[in-house]
Amino acid sequence: MIWYKFHLGDYLTHTMHLSDAEDLAYRRLLDLYYMSERPIPLDTEAVARKIRLDLDITESVLSEFFERTEVGYRNQRCEYEIGKYKHQVATNTALGKRGGRPKKTESEPNQKRTQTLTEEEKEKTISSQATRFEEFWSLWPSSKRKVGKAAVQAKWQHRHLDKVADQILAHVASMKTSEQWTTGFEPAPMTYINQRRWEDENQAAGAISTRRVI
Repeated sequence: MIWYKFHLGDYLTHTMHLSDAEDLAYRRLLDLYYMSERPIPLDTEAVARKIRLDLDITESVLSEFFERTEVGYRNQRCEYEIGKYKHQVATNTALGKRGGRPKKTESEPNQKRTQTLTEEEKEKTISSQATRFEEFWSLWPSSKRKVGKAAVQAKWQHRHLDKVADQILAHVASMKTSEQWTTGFEPAPMTYINQRRWEDENQAAGAISTRRVI
């Protein structure tokens, strides 16, 4: 990837405690992750040389913002953005092989539009009304309570939650690491939205763990 979406509010919220060197290390690690489109290698000495910072600073930032796995240090937000990017590349490639997007046909001057929308127009309308819902649904932890996607999406649209999507996503990311949610007591997505759980600042403050996802 040669560019990636950067949520300034989320980043500042989760990095205010970092020193200048740690903040620089995190930004360079994110750049390395997106440029390679793969997890950060487990060889931390080699990684420290690549980002041109001390080993202890590099390892400290990796332990806080990344999850160590057999294939390297993973970051959930990076994985999500890279997945979206690859999907878009595949879509563009497929359209290119078919000669690009189909051209729109010119309508007759006095042709009247029907009052009912076609199925394609309905889908486009839904998509434009819920541009951030897929981020919310993808971020929500997988469990038996994660059900009723269509109904939850309809509720999201009805309440115009795109306007507070950044607040919701930051809250869900924090709660995912709380003892309550990691032990299987997270609410259903519909319950979460109906009760406006993201406005519960006290609960969110107590849920932040040592590992944060940007």
